[in-house]
Amino acid sequence: MKKRWLIIGVIIIVIIIALFIGGRFLNRASEEELTEQNTNIKITPQMVTSVERGDLKKTVSTSGYLQPADEKALTFSLNGEIEEVLVSEGKRVTEGEALVRLEKSQQEYNYLKAKNTYELIKTSGSESEIKEQELNFQIAKKNLEDTTLKAPFSGLITEVSVKPGDYINSGREVAYIIDDSSYEIEVAVNEIDSLEIEVGQEAIIILDAFPGREFSGRVTEIHNYTQNVNGVVTLPVTVQLDKTDRQFKPGFSALVEIIIGKAEGELLVPISALLERKGQQMVVKVVDNKPVFTPVKVGFSDGVYTAIEEGLVEGEEIVINVFEFAKAGSKNNTTQSVPGMGGFMRPKK
Repeated sequence: MKKRWLIIGVIIIVIIIALFIGGRFLNRASEEELTEQNTNIKITPQMVTSVERGDLKKTVSTSGYLQPADEKALTFSLNGEIEEVLVSEGKRVTEGEALVRLEKSQQEYNYLKAKNTYELIKTSGSESEIKEQELNFQIAKKNLEDTTLKAPFSGLITEVSVKPGDYINSGREVAYIIDDSSYEIEVAVNEIDSLEIEVGQEAIIILDAFPGREFSGRVTEIHNYTQNVNGVVTLPVTVQLDKTDRQFKPGFSALVEIIIGKAEGELLVPISALLERKGQQMVVKVVDNKPVFTPVKVGFSDGVYTAIEEGLVEGEEIVINVFEFAKAGSKNNTTQSVPGMGGFMRPKK
């Protein structure tokens, strides 16, 4: 009985070895057949490109409008008559500079009265009476100070809406100021692309008002809420410009390219030059005007070009579009998929 089981085991092992060797042979024959088919494809100069080094940038495109990083409508906290307007539209002011004054005789009277009462009560009043008059004095002092409207920060006065003699109520806008030393753009990023946005990422900004020029910036804020407009969900993102121009105006339209990834000085091939065979990315290298399948290790891609980390050297020639080779491979079930196809321009070095 033991001898019988031993013979059966030997037979099973022989069958397994035979199947393995046969499979290797069939796969090799199939690959050789594919190579022979592809060798018959005529290689023309238009089909070939040299492998060169270059830079890649993957970006998220969006748009928005230029706006100052800080802006404010200026108002008085008191009612009163405008006595003096010290600024005009287009004037640059510094932080703390006086801009508009109210007629202040009533506020001066209230201040002096509160001050005298406070000084008197300090000598004979109770603790609570002293505290009450102290608070009354501080309020009167603040109201007197508030009859002069001052610049909250250095910037540009873009609007003045009052003139001497006007009577205004508290809260009414009398002027508008922007900090034109720093500009930003709030953009709406698609909810899918938003997952790749991070604070600090660089951005390229193109303003319609400045054709032919590019401005740099970076992401400074990613909001914690989304917006839904007609079923389209976006995430507000703030991009601040690195430098400004005196000719910038709030509201200028801007195209923003947020750089979510980049590679510099890498070997580049168009994605149409890549195909996948049995889980391995490959290119078709041209050697003596004949195609040679060459496995490569791919890196970063911008959707048009892909960086090659291993498998090619600078100056080697490859087929730009491997569509014909992929078709031949698919007939033999050796090619699994083909990346995008088409004509491409080489990235700028």
